[in-house]
Amino acid sequence: MNIGIFEIALKEFVEVTTSDLMFLEQGKKVPARRPIRVFSGFLPPNTAEDEIPAIAIRFNKAEDSIDARVLYFDFYFAIFNRDSEGYKELTLLIERVINNITEKKYIGEYLSYSGAGEFEIEDEQPYPFWIGSARLKFEAPKPDYIPSYY
Repeated sequence: MNIGIFEIALKEFVEVTTSDLMFLEQGKKVPARRPIRVFSGFLPPNTAEDEIPAIAIRFNKAEDSIDARVLYFDFYFAIFNRDSEGYKELTLLIERVINNITEKKYIGEYLSYSGAGEFEIEDEQPYPFWIGSARLKFEAPKPDYIPSYY
């Protein structure tokens, strides 16, 4: 099982977790809402603002121990909201994702949330966009413990 498969499993989990949420999209004369887009890796660079509301999930680093591999994944959250308190909507989104991962604990067949993570919303924001991030720690079996059919 490679790290890319874990990243895709997280993406699919977050898509399900956020499927009922609707967020404002920019550039509309009449405010419109749409579901959030979830990406594995980076937002498309040429259309990043058009993709918002969005979540991007990507692998950050790994640590190996005798029994397991510890994987850190970064989650980047972006919404559009002209309200000066738009960060509150962003906070609810971040909490929704982290709380559901905490509750579920296992993502896919091999990825286990360790319960360790942190998230933040920086003071400097590209208003009317609101950006936040989280780094979550997961455990997975080392490659030599994974069945050969993977």
